[in-house]
Amino acid sequence: VRPSWVRGRSADGTVIFEATMQAGDTWEAPLTEEPPTLRTGESGAIYFAMNEKFYGPVGQTGAVTSNLPLEIAGLKETYLPVDISTDEGLVRYAEAKAAALTQDSE
Repeated sequence: VRPSWVRGRSADGTVIFEATMQAGDTWEAPLTEEPPTLRTGESGAIYFAMNEKFYGPVGQTGAVTSNLPLEIAGLKETYLPVDISTDEGLVRYAEAKAAALTQDSE
């Protein structure tokens, strides 16, 4: 929902994604036998979209999170679904996504 540097690594340590993500950017982690891990420099800006819900944020604003396994069951145990109105950036993202889906269905 805000700029955040993000790195995804495969189970063998290979970097599979690295970028400074901007508000609205998404990255779909690959479904693999061993989940990739996430490191982010702005934990409060990163949410997970799973099953039509948002979970997160990854951590406190300004905090670094390292070696977070990107495994759906584990993420759902660790993070609760979030009320999108609690974060202005998440509200804007959800509104933009809804508008895009409406345009695609017209």
